[in-house]
Amino acid sequence: MADLYIDMDGLARTRDDIDRIGDLMKDPVGRMSDKAGAATSIEELRSKLQAFGDEWDYGIGRLEKYAKGVSESLEHIRKTFADLDQQLADVLKDQK
Repeated sequence: MADLYIDMDGLARTRDDIDRIGDLMKDPVGRMSDKAGAATSIEELRSKLQAFGDEWDYGIGRLEKYAKGVSESLEHIRKTFADLDQQLADVLKDQK
């Protein structure tokens, strides 16, 4: 019979790292979408820069949403395994 091992600290670190992704991207995203078009006075270039800023904002927003979903899933996995581990420990304790 194989042992199942979950690195709970590693799982928590990964979740924390993923949580920080959204925080790290908020400032650059805000600057890109707010100032992209204002970087030049040439109308055609301003329009293209603003479209790029808007697309960047949308894409990073999606990444932030997915990162949040991954973080929540990792927390659910961590909690489920911690609960299972406790249940197994209780059963083994009762059998002694």
